Amino acid sequence: MSPQQLPLAVQLPDDEIFSTFLVGNNLTLSSWLKALPETEPPLKRNQQLTWLSGAHGVGKSHLMHSVIAAVEQQQRIAYLPLRELAKVDAAAVLQGIDQADLICLDDIDAVTAEPSWNFELFSLINRVTDNESTRLIMTAQQSAVQSQVQLPDLQSRFQWATGFQVQPLTDQEKVEALILRAQWRGLELPKDVAGFMTQRLGRSMRDLMTALNELDKASITFQRRLTIPFVKQVLEI
Repeated sequence: MSPQQLPLAVQLPDDEIFSTFLVGNNLTLSSWLKALPETEPPLKRNQQLTWLSGAHGVGKSHLMHSVIAAVEQQQRIAYLPLRELAKVDAAAVLQGIDQADLICLDDIDAVTAEPSWNFELFSLINRVTDNESTRLIMTAQQSAVQSQVQLPDLQSRFQWATGFQVQPLTDQEKVEALILRAQWRGLELPKDVAGFMTQRLGRSMRDLMTALNELDKASITFQRRLTIPFVKQVLEI
């Protein structure tokens, strides 16, 4: 399957790519992920497994989506948003995906309280490391060693992964990140407007980018430039 043929017909955000991710204090992590699709098998265990931890909205999914966007068209990809799949039969969801070149398990901590998911994830990681070619990226709020699991052997498998904690951006970097994303959209976002948004809308980058999407649509609809009064009107703040 190609990046355009992901399981469950998942549509990934087209603006969540490496060039729209403000690196900040995540240079080592960013470099690791950019190199990941280019590493030739056979792979060592720590090359196959990557664990990204960090608070909600810090950019874990953005980075995962960036890796998916960067792989070559002929590579097979399995992307699973596990928060949405927690109530689905684990064996059915994970069956056969170890044949993919890249597996992305987003929010893996959403399923680790379920015994059936524990056993199936344990089996999946064993199959992945046995084949020495599949790359598996997992995201969670906690590090691998701090993850709450029902199966101790699964936690030991998680700790095989090369782990990174995604560092949050400073307030100034969030302003820069908003401007960068706006530029990618062909939208002019003045620095004072971006600063106003970070002050009034909280510090979650996910919330800020959701607001930017809304402003982009409003700017096109009403043919208006982004000013503080216009932002106040559209976002009702």
